[in-house]
Amino acid sequence: MSLGRTCRSVHHLQIALFALSTSLWVCGCSLTPLAKHTAAFSNATTAVVNGSEDAYRAANRLYFEEQMSAAVLNYDSQPTWDPHSVKPLLSKRQLDVRYALLDGLKAYAQHLSDIENSPKAQPDLDTAAKGVGNNLVQLTANLDQILGGSKGITVSQANANGLSTATKALGQFLIAGTVRHGLATNIRDMDPHIQTICKVLELDIATLQSQADADYSNLLTQQDLFIRKAGDKLSPAERRTEIRRLPMIVEKSEASKELLSDLQKAIVRLALAHQALATAATDKNPDTLRQRIADLQDSGQALASFYQSLPSR
Repeated sequence: MSLGRTCRSVHHLQIALFALSTSLWVCGCSLTPLAKHTAAFSNATTAVVNGSEDAYRAANRLYFEEQMSAAVLNYDSQPTWDPHSVKPLLSKRQLDVRYALLDGLKAYAQHLSDIENSPKAQPDLDTAAKGVGNNLVQLTANLDQILGGSKGITVSQANANGLSTATKALGQFLIAGTVRHGLATNIRDMDPHIQTICKVLELDIATLQSQADADYSNLLTQQDLFIRKAGDKLSPAERRTEIRRLPMIVEKSEASKELLSDLQKAIVRLALAHQALATAATDKNPDTLRQRIADLQDSGQALASFYQSLPSR
């Protein structure tokens, strides 16, 4: 069983309690089907976004450890080696772009729930949504530049352009606010933009996964060559230690792959849940929505479980 999956069963009860608490809160405080739907969608989205941000951090840490191991193996062959050459999977700027998009999705989901479930207009809620919206609009001013090279989201320029448009639309929606009687239509109109943002994040994660897989494979090869080349220069104890590193590299590679795979699945489920929300808001199909939200909740808990299962160092 790979690293991370061993802790999943421990959290099954947490998943059930999360779903139960969501159900009880919705049933107790909401009056309309749309209010129930938006509250459940918001709770599930919050769990997924929080777990996704943790997943990016964990993937970055695993990758940095891989780069450090590679630097140790290559040190003697690179007399001019610069410690600054060790790079994370994602720079702070790259992480900030992803966090901004994820926080925008979380704020959007919360905004929908606030509109439908708040008994009256609450200026502080509108202010919070507008703050996130302004950040997203400002992000789009430089998004093409960020996405055009090695920084930001690793997708084609066409997808980058689509992301810029969708992000601006999401920001403007949060800034403008909306009224309860028009919420169903607004959710339907926003769905293409939510789908675009999620699709770009999904493609980006796939690219990051390919990069991490290639680097871990290279590290495994380097470690094997180091052991064989060293030969008798290593004592039996040293040789045993170095050989033990081989399965440890494989384990970390699998952990990175699993983490990014779970992250990608969570983003896909977020897109599907919003699509079902848009359908339920206008065509009244709550059964599909309930299943999509349950899937989304499961992904949020899975990401949290995986993150907690990783060693602190």
